Amino acid sequence: MFVQVVRGVVADGAAAFARLDQWRQHLAPGAAGWLGTTAGISADDELVALVRFSTTADARASNDRVEQGMWWAESAVVFAGDVTFDNYEEVTLFGDGGSDAAALVEVVAGRAQRPGARLPLAAALAAKGLERGRSVIGGLVGVHTDGRLMQAVYFGDAADGVPSGPMDRRDLLGSDTRVSELRLLRLERLWFGSPDHG
Repeated sequence: MFVQVVRGVVADGAAAFARLDQWRQHLAPGAAGWLGTTAGISADDELVALVRFSTTADARASNDRVEQGMWWAESAVVFAGDVTFDNYEEVTLFGDGGSDAAALVEVVAGRAQRPGARLPLAAALAAKGLERGRSVIGGLVGVHTDGRLMQAVYFGDAADGVPSGPMDRRDLLGSDTRVSELRLLRLERLWFGSPDHG
């Protein structure tokens, strides 16, 4: 599975979700290999979108469409500043994976200082994800060979998860792995799109 993580502060959350509605209605039917999108907005107005495709080739083909470029040109104005795109070409799922029934999604981003092999680090992140709360449904993990990492945990109960504030790396890995640039984004204003549910 390929996942693109899109992040940026939005000036108007409702307008951002409306643009996603427009994509789901008009562009999703022509996006071969699209598995679904989870998007959410944090308390400080940062939008995170996890866009899932079967393969990197499917994601690239979707992105190269003329209509995709036109949609993005019209959508970029909902952001209040820079937007980052981070592509994970090999993703590890845990539990039941993502779920459109989630009430809360927490996304952790950071960088392992000495990442070592990608798969053991992804497996450690997946195992810790299952321990993050009583209502964990599942989630996904992406790790780059340079150590950049992402963990998304889907919760069935919005009261679960990690309290707001700094996150200790031991809450993430439970080991001596050194992680920098660690951020926790707690997403309670959620948007879901999938081929099955339109």
